[in-house]
Amino acid sequence: MRTLSEIAKTMTKSFVFMIPLFSTVAIAAEEANEVVQKTLPHTGSEQLIKMVLGLLFVLMMIFLLAFLFKKYVGSSLIVNTSLKTIAGVSVGQKERVVLVQAGERQILVGVAPGQVNMLYALEKGEEVSVNNEMPKSAFAEKLKQSLTRLDKK
Repeated sequence: MRTLSEIAKTMTKSFVFMIPLFSTVAIAAEEANEVVQKTLPHTGSEQLIKMVLGLLFVLMMIFLLAFLFKKYVGSSLIVNTSLKTIAGVSVGQKERVVLVQAGERQILVGVAPGQVNMLYALEKGEEVSVNNEMPKSAFAEKLKQSLTRLDKK
């Protein structure tokens, strides 16, 4: 069996023979690096910074144009004065009955996911006017009275 000192001596001899091999590999790597630097002259942190800043500029321009389009052009495309929703009531979890003013006619429409059905078309004499004010509840009136009593004291 070999001792530790014998193993160390054989390893140092083998390393001595490998030193020229490592140096040739290092020289070849250095030459390859020079060739890469010649073909790609501007690689580095400054090129990365330019790329990131350019990307941020393009993204900011996209968001700015989207904001301006939505503010000035988008709102004028959506406005439709000939069709108005007069009233609506939920009759189920996803179903609604909606009263729509289309020109001078009022139409009662049933709306469900994926479909819209006309339920009834009101004639000119049958038109419905809707009061948009919420009726005051008894709780709201009592709360108002108690608050006025507290203010008087």
